[in-house]
Amino acid sequence: MTVATAKYGFGDKWKDIWIDNYEGFYPNMSDYHMHEYFEISFIVSGNVNILLTDSMESSTGSKIVLLRPNTPHYIYCEPDILYSRTNLCFSKNFTEDFLPELHRILNIFGENGTVIAVDTEKIKDYVKIVNKIKDEENPLRQKLLIMYVLSLVSDNMNENEEITRLPRYVTDALSYIGTHYTQKIVASELAEKLGIGRTTLMQGFKKYTGTTFNEYLLGCRLKRAVIMLEEGKKLWEIAETCGFTDAPNFIRSFKRHFGTTPNMWRRNSN
Repeated sequence: MTVATAKYGFGDKWKDIWIDNYEGFYPNMSDYHMHEYFEISFIVSGNVNILLTDSMESSTGSKIVLLRPNTPHYIYCEPDILYSRTNLCFSKNFTEDFLPELHRILNIFGENGTVIAVDTEKIKDYVKIVNKIKDEENPLRQKLLIMYVLSLVSDNMNENEEITRLPRYVTDALSYIGTHYTQKIVASELAEKLGIGRTTLMQGFKKYTGTTFNEYLLGCRLKRAVIMLEEGKKLWEIAETCGFTDAPNFIRSFKRHFGTTPNMWRRNSN
């Protein structure tokens, strides 16, 4: 499973708080992962699927996704509706000055993450506040605004919302791929490890992740390969590290997925 570094996965850009906005018909390359910071994702629009440890939410309405540190999750969108979201991320120690009140409010994150359906106009109001946090340079006012957002979300929770229970074998398979994608993974062997049939694994994986087993595995390998390309690693080294049989196999897979060769991609990205 992919886990963020001590700097919370954003390199040297931040240590306590990070806000980003995204809008498009395809999400950034992602996988089933967790990180060491709190994350609140305000999804304004999109045909979005959210996989948590024990549940799955799939709909086109506006929603808020709350994730406490080290919560496994996988969020992906279908390309038929514009995907628009704003993420508010903050470290565990950023709001430590408010611990007595914060402990109560942080219950909204749940044990394995929380998904809340929200009116579109209301979520746009949340995004406005989050963007104020992004523009604010005073740490104290940033903390106060985060507490304000958390309190508003807490007031709008609906505990009676229906959720789809996610089969354990799906999250176990995702976690296994995230840990072993550099090795040879055979679906039938993994299914046997999980105590299910190969057909059950393949059909369930496609149903709940929106992609095939092999496509997801390839995506994990290519995600790591892109990082190594940026680091200037040699193609044979990338192929060996990322689970490809050899450099030609890596080049073919990369070109088929991105429409360009690794070397051309590296030149164009510099």
